Amino acid sequence: MGLWDLLPRRGGSVAGGTTLGPVPVECRVRPDEVAAPVSGLVMALEDTADPVFSQGMMGPGAAIRPEGGVVYAPCAGTVFATVSTGHAVDVLRDDGLEVLVHVGVDTVDLRGAGFTCLARKGDRVECGQPLIAFDREGVEARGLDDTVMVACPNLPAGKTQVVCGERAVVGEALLRVVTGEGTSERGE
Repeated sequence: MGLWDLLPRRGGSVAGGTTLGPVPVECRVRPDEVAAPVSGLVMALEDTADPVFSQGMMGPGAAIRPEGGVVYAPCAGTVFATVSTGHAVDVLRDDGLEVLVHVGVDTVDLRGAGFTCLARKGDRVECGQPLIAFDREGVEARGLDDTVMVACPNLPAGKTQVVCGERAVVGEALLRVVTGEGTSERGE
């Protein structure tokens, strides 16, 4: 059984067969929110084992212990950057907010094994569109942490709030962008 055998099938036909691959999920977020790219238990970036994220070098955000092996776009925008190893995608929203999704700690050491990046730099993506498929069991079998980190590199510390509680649901609000003293873009 391969990675694609674990993913939902979507309609369409290629040479008489059904095309394989992850299907988009519905996003239910406000304009000042960032959706969870995976479902799972939420943790603070500061509590992750990755010093780049835990020390805030990639900006504020949150981390999720994923339940599945597909990462979905946390917002609509343009793919600003990807990495050759397929474990990270950076999306630039139309309002200028940068949202980086990074799968795992030290997963760069896998040199792309078990990762399939489903978007390329310059692609327009919609919230809930599949971005990365990865082999969770393969990552764990190599003794690596598969935590998914979501950060906003172009925001200063303290400018996001986790709004989903202890468990994130893919496509639902994970973060809210804070623009003033405890208020979101909408003044709440």
